[in-house]
Amino acid sequence: MKPALHRSRAALSLGCLSLTLLLGSAGAQNLDAYRSMASALDRAVSDRPADKAASLRDLDAATAAYTTLKPGLSSSLLVGGIDRSLDSARAALSRTPADLEAQVVQVRSLMRKALHDQTLSLIAAAPQSAAVQAGLLATEFGLSGQNRTDFLKVVAQGQTDRVARLLRLAAARKIQASLANAAVPQNTTQRAQTYLALARATGWFTVVQDAPNTGGLTVGQFATALKQLTSTPTDPALSGSLRTLQQDASAFVRASAQLSSSNQTSTQTTGTQTTGTQTTGTQTAGSTTTGSQTTPQTSPPTIPATTPSALAAGSANTPRTGSGASAGSTDALYAALGRALSDAGHADTAAARRELSRASGLLAGSPLSAANGFSTLAADLSVLQERSGLRASDVQAVIAELSGLETPAQASALDATSAGVSRTLGAPVMPLLFLLIGLLAIYPLYLLNLAFGGRNGYWRTIAVALGLLFLPALLEGLSGTLLYLGDVSGVGALRSLGNLSLHQGAWALPLWLILSALSVGLASYGFRGLCRQFGLLGSGSGRSASTRAARDPQQSALDWDEEL
Repeated sequence: MKPALHRSRAALSLGCLSLTLLLGSAGAQNLDAYRSMASALDRAVSDRPADKAASLRDLDAATAAYTTLKPGLSSSLLVGGIDRSLDSARAALSRTPADLEAQVVQVRSLMRKALHDQTLSLIAAAPQSAAVQAGLLATEFGLSGQNRTDFLKVVAQGQTDRVARLLRLAAARKIQASLANAAVPQNTTQRAQTYLALARATGWFTVVQDAPNTGGLTVGQFATALKQLTSTPTDPALSGSLRTLQQDASAFVRASAQLSSSNQTSTQTTGTQTTGTQTTGTQTAGSTTTGSQTTPQTSPPTIPATTPSALAAGSANTPRTGSGASAGSTDALYAALGRALSDAGHADTAAARRELSRASGLLAGSPLSAANGFSTLAADLSVLQERSGLRASDVQAVIAELSGLETPAQASALDATSAGVSRTLGAPVMPLLFLLIGLLAIYPLYLLNLAFGGRNGYWRTIAVALGLLFLPALLEGLSGTLLYLGDVSGVGALRSLGNLSLHQGAWALPLWLILSALSVGLASYGFRGLCRQFGLLGSGSGRSASTRAARDPQQSALDWDEEL
């Protein structure tokens, strides 16, 4: 993993939605749109290591396909989940390939869940119309050869319960295979592998967690293992958690295989649920029925999507990271942004971007993911993670955005304007504009000297006063431009000159006040001296001026010229 990937040190949610919330109604999806979306997402993952721009184009294509697919999804909660996951995938582009893949795994698992539920409902209602959609579902679950043939045969027979059991077995094997690649990491590569293995296993378990016998697997186990993996340092208990997951996954495969090999074709009374009058492997909206007991559905885990390699490096390079805050905590999000603000205020842009990456992950896993404006804030954070010449004002703008997102009553037009300015006039645009204005300020000073000469001390004083007024703009332009160049080139000495800006911290306000006071004082001194020379101030000034004008108007004009 590259050192730049260390920016990702926090959590993004793999937030797979609870199965109770994802139940689809009977009906067919737009299968062409589904295939196009799935293909584009897979390309986004494969293109990301070599070409981030191509990966972004792939995500755009997936979003376009999803626009066509969305009307066929009956659950608004499912639609919202995929929307947020696609936004998070875009944000993950600025982090590591593993982060992007984890988000794509999330989107794909939600797509499979939608296809799974709606296909089972379609088989129950009209099995003769479900062949094509069931074929795609078989492909998604990796069924091939005789397994695929057997699956399509029971689909044609309308045996929904057997279809559900075959799919559960396929998913259980996927979970087992994914967990086989999970081990206590000894290096950054193994950390990334284990992280993605847990993400894939969690995604597959999301689809089939309503199985009557999961071999002991629970969503809590996945959440615990992911938390242990992404803690800093890695929790020693991870080894036991992985071992338990692998054992339970094997038990899940055995239980599913026994059910699938059963010759029963009648409706099962244990572990099945009803849709209308048909018995299916899908769930009713609210609970899973097992015998005479009803067990409320458990929400899938929130996965801290911190890139494992980033955690490994981060533990050495940035030991200050808090470990007590949860991924979904807005307190942790504010803490990360506060650290980014402090780093940007010291012109430590690399550390600021790492904290912004951490904040982006925390935002994706926070309760605010359903709020209006979430995608805008996520996009702004993603842009700042890649911005060279990052300034403290940029971080202040996203903090204000977050405050407005969390408490809409506190949102203001000024905050929105600040976010817009940061979005459109960030480095290097704003620093260059300030530098241009500061340099152009030399021109009127030149004209002043050209018009009146430099011999008169009062005019020189006025020129200095004007220069002090323009100095903050020049310093802002110089510091911002040098900070940007130092950030791009990696020259720390240039980057540190960003601290010359009078907007960088509270220390600059007294200095700005002193410069303004000096400017006012020098300008007052200079103009007052000129007025005394012209006879406009002082005792007898009016009589002296009128006497000279009456005596010789031309001489009066010469006096002005000489005095100037």
